Amino acid sequence: MTKKPQNPPATAMEIANWFLIKGWREEKYRCDQLKLYKLVYYAHAWHLGNGAGPLFSEQVEAWPHGPVVPALYEAFKGAGRNPINFLGSHLGSYSVYSGKLEKNLKKIWKTYKKHSGVSLSNTTHDPGEPWSVVAKNQDLRSKPPIPNDTIKDIFRKKVEKISNEQNFEDG
Repeated sequence: MTKKPQNPPATAMEIANWFLIKGWREEKYRCDQLKLYKLVYYAHAWHLGNGAGPLFSEQVEAWPHGPVVPALYEAFKGAGRNPINFLGSHLGSYSVYSGKLEKNLKKIWKTYKKHSGVSLSNTTHDPGEPWSVVAKNQDLRSKPPIPNDTIKDIFRKKVEKISNEQNFEDG
């Protein structure tokens, strides 16, 4: 019997709002646009790499400064380069995550919160990263999509590497 594909557990806006609230609670880690877009991207990428499928259904695109979900740009562009001080709107109520999704979002936050948007953007440009794979063959003015399969394949290798390193340290 084939498994029925599940809907992604969240929307990109819900994930963005989650990170914004975390940043407000930890004042020195507030998010500007660049940082927010990269946090949402990394949450999605690690979710894919861990074999959990897409975190959200929106398309991630390769923009000159790294991966962006266009709907997030539309919602937050008014903040300019300043820290964002408002939540993005979305249909439905704000989701409060629990269980594994909350745990994973907290890991992403803990790992990346200290980095600036510029630093996170630069990291997405590293050779072999999904953005770089797409950018090397396409004109970024067209904002080409970064396929989930590309993200998943690259981040699955990162998950395997981390797992192997932990097994080595434990053994």
